[in-house]
Amino acid sequence: MTISAAAVWCIIALALLGTEMILGTIYLLVTAAGGFAAALPAFLGFDLTVQLFTMGIVSAVGACLVYVLRRRIKKQYRENLNDLDQGQRVTVAEVNPDGSAQVMYRGSTWQAVGAHDPLTPGVWEIQRAAGPQLILEKKLY
Repeated sequence: MTISAAAVWCIIALALLGTEMILGTIYLLVTAAGGFAAALPAFLGFDLTVQLFTMGIVSAVGACLVYVLRRRIKKQYRENLNDLDQGQRVTVAEVNPDGSAQVMYRGSTWQAVGAHDPLTPGVWEIQRAAGPQLILEKKLY
């Protein structure tokens, strides 16, 4: 009993998918897609060179696509880290002579400065966090 080349490619792709589930790298998923893509020319009767070329092209294009998407997602993730504080409210009790203030936020004391307006006592909204300093946007009341 002989196994067809298409079945061998599908077995290889399934083995790659199993390894992907264990390791959790998206690149093995792309390589498995290349294995499934190589099964098509094998099923149609093309020689091994066409099958390997198909797997290589699908894997390379998929890896480039994954690389671009991962960079875009990481960039958005880094940009959204500051958004955790954005819109939160803090109370300014007293203002220092230099225009900054000490505020309590998330259980600790933070240095706060106004983004556009000088700080005055009252409730302010956080525009962003710049290191250990909060940039306050507008006085709410």
